[in-house]
Amino acid sequence: MNISRTATALVLTSLVVALPTTVHAQVTLGHTIRVVSDIVNGLIPIVLALTVLIFFWGLAMYLWDSGNSEKKGQGIHIMVMGVVALFVMVSIWGIIGVLQQTFKVDQAKPIVPDPIEQKRGGTVY
Repeated sequence: MNISRTATALVLTSLVVALPTTVHAQVTLGHTIRVVSDIVNGLIPIVLALTVLIFFWGLAMYLWDSGNSEKKGQGIHIMVMGVVALFVMVSIWGIIGVLQQTFKVDQAKPIVPDPIEQKRGGTVY
């Protein structure tokens, strides 16, 4: 059930982002790419912060329920998963940085060319 809700939310979000391009409104593909890029760039710090909060939630469970071995084990499991998630995210971030430096790619947003003007004044997308 959760997978279908997630898939539905993803499809609806994609449709909302792609709708102006679909109806040939004054939005180019470059604009849509920039919007999606801005959304993803805004979500990265939020996901990192949530991962840190999950780690501290596991730490709190470990400390508060130190007498109960089952809750203590749950706290340790949550802390380990939080550290693993942080490690994976920061590692991917570092690998992308190394690849950017290796291939001389700067961190600026890509330059998206303007649409080609037709002789009649229309715009080709």
